[in-house]
Amino acid sequence: MKDLVVILGNGFSIDFIKEMNKDDVIDVKNLFRLGHLVKFPHTNMPGFLSHKYCPSLWLLGARPNKNGIDSMSIIEEIITCSNMLFDYLTLADTDKKRLKLFEKENQSTYVKAYSELIAYLRHLFIDYNNKISNDEIKQLIDKNEWGWIQFLSRAFSSSKYEHIYIVTYNYDIWLERILDVLGVEYNICGCETKDTKINIIKPHGSISFIPKSGKNKMYEINYQIDSSGVDISQIGVGYNELSDYDKSFLIPPAGDSQRRQPDAWATKLRECAVTAVKEVKEDDDVFICGMSYWHVDRKELDELLINLNQRANITLINPHPPKELNAVLVSLFKNYTVYTEANAMKGVIQ
Repeated sequence: MKDLVVILGNGFSIDFIKEMNKDDVIDVKNLFRLGHLVKFPHTNMPGFLSHKYCPSLWLLGARPNKNGIDSMSIIEEIITCSNMLFDYLTLADTDKKRLKLFEKENQSTYVKAYSELIAYLRHLFIDYNNKISNDEIKQLIDKNEWGWIQFLSRAFSSSKYEHIYIVTYNYDIWLERILDVLGVEYNICGCETKDTKINIIKPHGSISFIPKSGKNKMYEINYQIDSSGVDISQIGVGYNELSDYDKSFLIPPAGDSQRRQPDAWATKLRECAVTAVKEVKEDDDVFICGMSYWHVDRKELDELLINLNQRANITLINPHPPKELNAVLVSLFKNYTVYTEANAMKGVIQ
């Protein structure tokens, strides 16, 4: 029997939002544009992205009226600085002076903005998640017009696949909700231990990742950075009342999880993804959708590609395939195909 590996980036979520006709209320490209509408927990008041709640982000220029390019530039600036500070802490001999850089009273504006950013992004995507109901997802499935619906439905029911691994770098839980409506059982690698055909791996985290320690009575942005990282054993999976938790388990855009602490949850999930692709055999199927191959996330995707069997069937789904990624895939894999729209996937699995 064959195995199937699906690697999903932001393009999958963009396509899903388009199919749901939610482009006007959900924007996963410009992450600041709708931030003023996100409610701050327990106050029920919009304005999460504001000087009141995110003063350091605001000071660095994060505004709802920023365009997508400027917004990503601010995020990359914050994360580049944070990446270097994590290296400074973990790759050299750690001493008490270095540890003090992460104590709240000693943190720079950029480190505080990092904490605000991951908290804000979590609640942004929780807000987005609430804008799509299960009934709307069921209507999309019943229409059976979106290529991904037909592909996923047939893949999960097909007897030719023994294992299915889905590596998704998206924070949202729309994929999981689609599977729930389809009645398909799955396992979230690292956080669950279900024995299922389908395993979902989320190396950049998820809004569904919650602390096993439970909720706090009052919500506040957590500026405490654990220098040793949070072990994955401390993380559970939940889908209800997500805004009540004050911890965020996300790797922000432009954040490099390979530069994080060696025992932290993100490192373990990255290792899960590598293990999954190493299991791919000759003539197994691999689908890559919506990956930008931008310089900040190139290293992680490369790590998967170099561990894939060169004789696997590789398919890229992207309306505008990145030239660099196309060049790499052509160079590494003989059985390589490109689809420029999801509808082409309708006939892939008979």
